[in-house]
Amino acid sequence: MCVVAAQTADFIDLGKLKEYDTVLKRLSYFIDYSKKATIDDAAQATFSYTGKNFPFDKRKLDASYFIKLSATNSSRQDTFWLYMGRAQHYTMYEYDSSIGKMKALNNQFTSFSHTIFNHVPYAFIIVKAGQYKDFYIEADINFYNWHQFDPIIVLPNAQTSFAFDHFLQPNKLYIYVTLLLLGIMLSMLAYTLAVFLQDFKYEYLYYALAMLGFIIYFFLRLLNNFVFGSSYFFFYDFRYQVLQLGESTLALLFVSSFLKLKTIAPGLHTHVRIITFAQLIFLIINLPLTYTNRYNYIGNIAFDAIRGIVVPYFVYLIFSLLKYKNDKAVRYIGIGSVTGIITWGVALYIDGRGDYKHHFLEHSSIAVVGFMTGIVIEMLFFMKALSYRKRSEEILRIRAVEKLQLENDRKELEKYKAIIDTRENERSRISQEIHDDIGSGLTSIRLLSEIAKAKEGGTDKKELEKISATANVLIEKMNEIIWTLNLRNDALPSLIAYLRHYIVEYFESLNIQIMLSVPDAISEISINGKTRRNILLSVKEALHNIVKHSQATEVNIMFLVNDFFFITITDNGVGFNPALDKSHGNGLHNMEERFNAIGGTCTIINNGGTSIVFKVPLINDKEKK
Repeated sequence: MCVVAAQTADFIDLGKLKEYDTVLKRLSYFIDYSKKATIDDAAQATFSYTGKNFPFDKRKLDASYFIKLSATNSSRQDTFWLYMGRAQHYTMYEYDSSIGKMKALNNQFTSFSHTIFNHVPYAFIIVKAGQYKDFYIEADINFYNWHQFDPIIVLPNAQTSFAFDHFLQPNKLYIYVTLLLLGIMLSMLAYTLAVFLQDFKYEYLYYALAMLGFIIYFFLRLLNNFVFGSSYFFFYDFRYQVLQLGESTLALLFVSSFLKLKTIAPGLHTHVRIITFAQLIFLIINLPLTYTNRYNYIGNIAFDAIRGIVVPYFVYLIFSLLKYKNDKAVRYIGIGSVTGIITWGVALYIDGRGDYKHHFLEHSSIAVVGFMTGIVIEMLFFMKALSYRKRSEEILRIRAVEKLQLENDRKELEKYKAIIDTRENERSRISQEIHDDIGSGLTSIRLLSEIAKAKEGGTDKKELEKISATANVLIEKMNEIIWTLNLRNDALPSLIAYLRHYIVEYFESLNIQIMLSVPDAISEISINGKTRRNILLSVKEALHNIVKHSQATEVNIMFLVNDFFFITITDNGVGFNPALDKSHGNGLHNMEERFNAIGGTCTIINNGGTSIVFKVPLINDKEKK
């Protein structure tokens, strides 16, 4: 900032200005507490300089204010601009010797500043070279603008640098920090609103409203640096008190709702309600008091007092709650509350010590930054408490769901086991009934036919042989069905043993040499009745074709077990062309159909002799079962 060199106390030499000069303590003042003096009376009064003190007393704002600007000009430039401060209303006068009275000057205007994106109010004054002039200012000083009084004389071509140096430069760090903290607050607000819209719990709503109040309050404090209109600052105390007490009330309601005070601590819940209503009544009484020049400072003292009562109440509330419920959520809220109180106290101290300074560490806005930082930390701890509670509830919900799921799974398993047991019992019953009833009947038929053959002869004997042969075939098929239905045979070793026995017995009376290859160790792999029956029927079909069509003298049968069960049947017969040889058609088709039904394959290789490879997936078979 460009400051003029030392000048006389009586007159300000405008010609020595480089760019602009603060003249707050170089103006003379006359304050009429009787409010009876006119501008003409004031011109005859004694004006005094303030020295190092601010000219206005906040305890005695109900008065008439007159200011005298004595100026001379040692340069050729004769027009200068006077900036009086934000929200200032005033009328400038100049003594008119022709009429012997004060003449009001119509010299106020605004100039748009691209630096702060707003119109800055000025009044131009004209002092020609070598002139000495006295300008009188009748100022309308009130409770909302007295602390904004900031008279500065500016050269017209230095308006841009003045706006930057005076409005932006001192507040630059404050603006940056505030924007950063407001961004953090907005993110917390967005998160909390999203959770509220999902769960519709009142504690999230109270938190979100409190955060919204803080955001509005600190944003308006930031906006103070860019606004000059009186109507904006007229509502400053209203916003200041309503927002701060509203935020503390919402914070109390949040704590009460979050910790369920109505249930776990009815006495503390009653205290919260009392202090909430007390703040509302206080605002109704104190705001009209604050909005008077005479009692404004009393209203502000009362406001500080009510904050001094409400804010420490958080500490009492938290320590009282620890007696009822000492968990992480309460501790998080306690740490946040204590942090907020400490930063509020430090900010209040800085605010009282640093008003109207322009060095950042003595700047009044540092108090706002400190207070805002404390609020952010406090609300972060509150959010951590919310997150902890939500996480705990989610864990309990998941455990309940898992428990319910386990119970349902158990019931389903029991139901499935009952079905399996019923099905297996039914298979056993059918197998037993076939064996006991049908088997015994067929056996009786065969024995009776054998007895009849021994007694009779001739034609009747041939019919009896047919009856005996048919009974033998039916008994064989019945035994296969019983073997298929028997649950004790639902294993791979049992299947291989049965097939081996059947093959040996089948070729026993034939002039065909067989070679069987069986694995030394066979795992107890489950294989269901349907699969066993299809394999058995396919092997029987393959053996039947060898005996009937191949003219083979040797048959090599190999069993192999890994992830699949392989049965390879190879003969040294004449072979055949499946596309031309129709005699094999139905048999081959049946084998393919059976293995397709159980997820396996049937491969026929015709190379001199014939090789048939049956392949069944054991893993899939276990899963199916």
